[in-house]
Amino acid sequence: MFAFQEQCSFMMNANKESDATGNSKVRIITSNFLDESLERPVVDMIIASPPYVTSYEYADLHQLSSLWLGFAKDYRDLRDGSIGSLHHVYNFDREIKRLNDTGARIVFSLLHQYKSKAYSIAKYFLDMQMAAKVCYSMLRKKGLVLFVIGNTEYKGVRIDNARHLAESLENSGFNEILVTKRKISKKILTPYRDKRGRFTTDGGGRKVYGEEFILIGRK
Repeated sequence: MFAFQEQCSFMMNANKESDATGNSKVRIITSNFLDESLERPVVDMIIASPPYVTSYEYADLHQLSSLWLGFAKDYRDLRDGSIGSLHHVYNFDREIKRLNDTGARIVFSLLHQYKSKAYSIAKYFLDMQMAAKVCYSMLRKKGLVLFVIGNTEYKGVRIDNARHLAESLENSGFNEILVTKRKISKKILTPYRDKRGRFTTDGGGRKVYGEEFILIGRK
């Protein structure tokens, strides 16, 4: 509790130093971004940091904060609305045709030996393709979308999330896409990957120097 209060105090003091007028109206909505019934605003900019497929079950990873802040009585309820969750059920044979070229190449490279993992990666890619389309529909003309995303791997197969997302943005109609790489040289929480390519703190894993990609698309 002390650490939380200290962080809140730090952020409040930083806001006081800002030149912002404080007249903005803020509305926070907790929902599945891909829910078709969700009433979406028209905006000038979207900033997102989506999950990294094969790395974490994000609903499980954030279960303490989700329960403490009252987002759910059972953190497992959040899995259904989490992009990239292993717990989604869908018709693979029907939906696989919607994968873009990058997604299809990666999924089919895993499909023969690791069918269940290929299925979950395909669902993640399909969700991200839909997210790119939703972002495009929400933006005003010349609006910007900014994604922070990283690549992963599974059993030696590189899961190029950044390339897949760039292709998804292009296919969604964004006419100017910029990509830059950001090194995370002081990543101390999960500096290794295990044999399956997942992040881990186990020093016996393969040492990695984290990097993320920043993708910017203009409508």
